[in-house]
Amino acid sequence: MRRWVACVITMLVPALAVAQVPPQRPGDIPVDAFANGPYFQDIDLSPDGKRIAYRGPVKGRMHLFVRSLPINNAGEQTVLEPSNAEIGGFEWVNNDRLLLNMEFTERVVVDTQYGLMRQPLRFSRLMALNHDLSNRVPLLQKPPLSSTYYMQATPVLQFIDDRHILALYPNNRSPYPDIVKVDVYTGEREHVRSAAPGIMQYLPDPTGQVRIAVQYDERTEETTYLRRKEDGTYEKIRRPGEDQPGFKVLGFSSDGQTLYVASRHEGDRMAIYEFDLDKGAFGKRLSEDTPYDVTGAMISQGAMHGFSWTDDLRAIRWLDPKRQRLQDVLDKAVPGSREVIIDQSADGRFTLVASVAGDAPTLYRLFDKTTNHFDMIGDSYPFIPQPLVAPRRPVQIAVRDGSTIPGYLTLPVDGSPDRNLPFIIMPHGGPWGRDVGSFDVLSQFLASRGYGVLQPNFRGSTGYGRAFHEAGDKQWGGVMQDDVTDAANWAAAEGYADPSRMCIVGWSYGGYAALMAAVKTPNLFKCAVATAPVSNVARVYEQVRRGLRDWYYQGLDPDADEATQISLSPSRQVENIRIPILLIHGELDVQAPVFHTRDMVKAMQKAGKPVQSLLIDDMDHAPNTAEQMTRILTAWEQFLKKHIGK
Repeated sequence: MRRWVACVITMLVPALAVAQVPPQRPGDIPVDAFANGPYFQDIDLSPDGKRIAYRGPVKGRMHLFVRSLPINNAGEQTVLEPSNAEIGGFEWVNNDRLLLNMEFTERVVVDTQYGLMRQPLRFSRLMALNHDLSNRVPLLQKPPLSSTYYMQATPVLQFIDDRHILALYPNNRSPYPDIVKVDVYTGEREHVRSAAPGIMQYLPDPTGQVRIAVQYDERTEETTYLRRKEDGTYEKIRRPGEDQPGFKVLGFSSDGQTLYVASRHEGDRMAIYEFDLDKGAFGKRLSEDTPYDVTGAMISQGAMHGFSWTDDLRAIRWLDPKRQRLQDVLDKAVPGSREVIIDQSADGRFTLVASVAGDAPTLYRLFDKTTNHFDMIGDSYPFIPQPLVAPRRPVQIAVRDGSTIPGYLTLPVDGSPDRNLPFIIMPHGGPWGRDVGSFDVLSQFLASRGYGVLQPNFRGSTGYGRAFHEAGDKQWGGVMQDDVTDAANWAAAEGYADPSRMCIVGWSYGGYAALMAAVKTPNLFKCAVATAPVSNVARVYEQVRRGLRDWYYQGLDPDADEATQISLSPSRQVENIRIPILLIHGELDVQAPVFHTRDMVKAMQKAGKPVQSLLIDDMDHAPNTAEQMTRILTAWEQFLKKHIGK
C-alpha cells in the first residue's frame, strides 16, 4: 500500500502562485491559472447533506477534500494528500465513510505470448476511509504472493447497504473475475459468484441480485448483454431487431422490477425505453425526440434515477416527477447557463448543482429547498477572471459533400477584431468522442493568447446519431481527416482565420489528425502540434499481433493490409511534410505509447524536416500534475508564437 498523508486546513481554495493584482487582459493570465486544473472536481454530497467531498489541486497535485456544510461557516476541512498515486473516483458509502479509487501508472512486467516484457500499465487500488480520513482500509487486495495482480478498472458493482459492496475480484484460475461481497470497514470478503467464461462485467439490481452480464469483443467493438437464468447460467438477451446495432443496458428501477435500456431500433438516434427481460420486448419510450443520442444514465444504489444527453450542454431528465420539477425550477432560476443536479441529500432538502455555460467556468452551488436559497461552493477556475473568458459559440461547418458538421468557435476577447486572426484548428481525441459547448480550458488558453480556435466534430463523433457516427468507421486519414481539412477552409472562407497564419493542434487522436494534416495538406497549415499522438499505425497492428496490447483503437480496420497501414502512418510519410512540427508525449503513456513520438522525431530528423519534441517523465496519456500541464502549455505557446503569432 502506498503512503497517504492526512492534514487539516481551514482554507477553501488552495493557494496558487499567480499575480496578486487580477489580470486586466487575457494575455496577462498566467499559464498556472489554466494548468492547475479545476479547483472543484467530482463533487459528492453525503447522504445526510452535512458534508461534501471533492478533488482539488494543492501545489499542482489533486487532493481529496472533505468539508462540512454550510460552506460559508468557518469550519475545518480535511485533506488527503497523495504520495505516488493519483486520487481517482470516490463515493460516499454512508454519512461517515467514503470509498476511494487510487490510480497508478507504472512500468511493470507483463506476460505476453512472447514472454515477459516490461511496459507501462494503468491500474488502480481501492480503499475505504472515514470522513476525517481515519480507519483507512485497503479493499480487494491480493495476498503478498500475488505481486503481479493489477486491477485495471474500478471493480465496484453495487452498494448493498451502509457497510457492504458487491465487487469484482480476480480469479487465479481464470482470466475472468469472481464476484465478492466486501465489508468496507474491515475489508473482509465473502464469495458470491464464481467467474463465468467471457464475462468481465455484471449489473446487479438494487437488491444486489446479479441479473445482467456483459461481454465485449475489443476487435469488433461489439457488446453482448446476457441475462441470468434461474439455474445461474447466462443466455443472450432476446430483443426485436437484434441485427440492428445500438442497444445498451442502463439499469433497473428502484424496486428492481423494470429494466431501462438505450436503443435506436426506432430510428437513427438512441432513445431510452423500458424493457421486459422475460418477453424480450421494448416497453414505454421515456425520452422525447431529440436530434441527439440519449445514452447517459444517473445510477445510485443500483437504480436508475434519470437519463441525459448533450446538445451543446448536458441536459437531464429525471424519472421522479418531484426531482424533475426541481430541475425545471433550477434551469429557470439561473439564466444563461444550464443547471445540472449532481447529487441530493437523502431527505431531499439539499441539492448539489453545477452551473454549466459556454462563457464561464463551471460554478458549484448548494440549493436548500427549505429556504429556496443558493449557497456558493466554488468556481472551478477561480483565477481566470470572468470578463476575460472568451465566449464559445456553436457553429455549422460546410464540408465538401455539401453537408455540414457541428463545431465550436472560440474567439479572443482582447479587443482585436474577429477577422483574419491567427488561428488554431483543434480536432478532438477518441476518435469516438466529441467536443461540447461548455467551458474548455485548452481553447480558453489559446484564445487568451490571441488565437481564434475552431473545434470540429468530424464524422465519427458520438452523440449525433448512428449515421453520423458510422460515417467515421475505418476512416482514419479518410473522411474524418477531410472534415478537419474542410473546417480549416471554412474558417478562412468565413473570414475568421488568416489563412497565412493557421496551425493545427491536437491531443491523442487529435494529435494524429494534426500529423496527418501535415502529410495530406502540406500547404494548408503553417505548423502542427501533436500531443500524445499516434504516428505509426503499422506498429499498432504489430503490437496487437504480438499480444502486447488488446485491440482497442476505434475506427481502424483490423484487417487492413500492410500498404494501408503504412498509408495511414504519418511517420512513414514524412517526405510530404513541409511545415515545422512540435511533438509532446508522456514516457508512461499506456494509451498511445511514446514510441509514436520517437518514431516521428527520428523520421523527421532523418529527412531533414523541422521538428521539436518534449518527452515528459512519469506522465501517462494526460498530465496528472500542474507542472506537467504547465510544460505542455508553455511549449504550445512558444511554438505557436514563433510560427503564427502576432
